[in-house]
Amino acid sequence: MEIEYALLADHAEVINGKLYLMGGGWDLRQAPAAPARAQFAVAIGVRVAWDETNVPIALQLRLEDDDGAAVFQLDGQLQVGRPPHVPAGSSQLIQAAVALNAELPAFGGYRAAVRAAMAGGREDARALPFRLVPAPPGAAPGPAAG
Repeated sequence: MEIEYALLADHAEVINGKLYLMGGGWDLRQAPAAPARAQFAVAIGVRVAWDETNVPIALQLRLEDDDGAAVFQLDGQLQVGRPPHVPAGSSQLIQAAVALNAELPAFGGYRAAVRAAMAGGREDARALPFRLVPAPPGAAPGPAAG
């Protein structure tokens, strides 16, 4: 099991095994003042090996500031079976999109930390750093135009 990708986006959803993404890949958000309400998504793809199917995998998404203090945390679990159409020995990609509506308490650095772990100690993690900065006068809040 490994995290194949993790990405920040304005909007993300998974439909019929496909990831639909809008405004992906940013690392800077603007707001007129702090604290600021931030709406965004985290897209996650976990690759599960054949011999790791039918085993629970803990999945955690944690939004934290630069000091590691939690702003938000979501814990879940996934388990992948072995569908009859998948050839023996094949890995499978499991995708998820998590929409967040978080209050960021101050301007500065944050990260969305994604962690996947299996019983027995095997785990993988990704950190998606971003910054909340003051918006220039007249600018709309959200990702900074580049």
